[in-house]
Amino acid sequence: METRNNKQKEVGFAIHGLRAYIKALELAKGVRVSTTEFRYEISADRVSARIVLSADSTEVEGTNKPLTEWSTIGKQARLGLIGLRAEKETIRTAGQNVQYTLNVLTGEAHLSSNGTVVEDKPLTIKDWAVKGREVEKRLFESLNGALEFGCDDAAANVRADMIRLGVIRERRNTGEQSAA
Repeated sequence: METRNNKQKEVGFAIHGLRAYIKALELAKGVRVSTTEFRYEISADRVSARIVLSADSTEVEGTNKPLTEWSTIGKQARLGLIGLRAEKETIRTAGQNVQYTLNVLTGEAHLSSNGTVVEDKPLTIKDWAVKGREVEKRLFESLNGALEFGCDDAAANVRADMIRLGVIRERRNTGEQSAA
């Protein structure tokens, strides 16, 4: 059971990496809003994955990699995005309009305001991932504390923050799941 759960986590992280890579490919072509030119494929045995052109399933050069490699990319990208979103929110509450950039092709990640990179903030995915891990840890500790002391409203607020920042996904409605 634990091996299956670990494989599911690896696939989940790999999907984060594949999606981030597709976004970086689109940005490299000057496309800001996805046109679904690319898609990913995970092998049936869940050992490897690749990115292909949606039109004819031609493999994008250099993207056929072991799932573990995609998973590593995905872990960093996920945590980097959490860190970027949290900091963006903090700066926005101060009244600045802020955007973030995360590019797994170059390893670049930064915040910008009015087209200028925000100073005194990290510039790499790796550095933002460290900040994202801190945010994730703090939120889980807050959630666990609220649940432990029976503070349902506080737990709901923390859970909403976690969903907004991408730490967890919104709960699925179990009534809609099929009995497969």
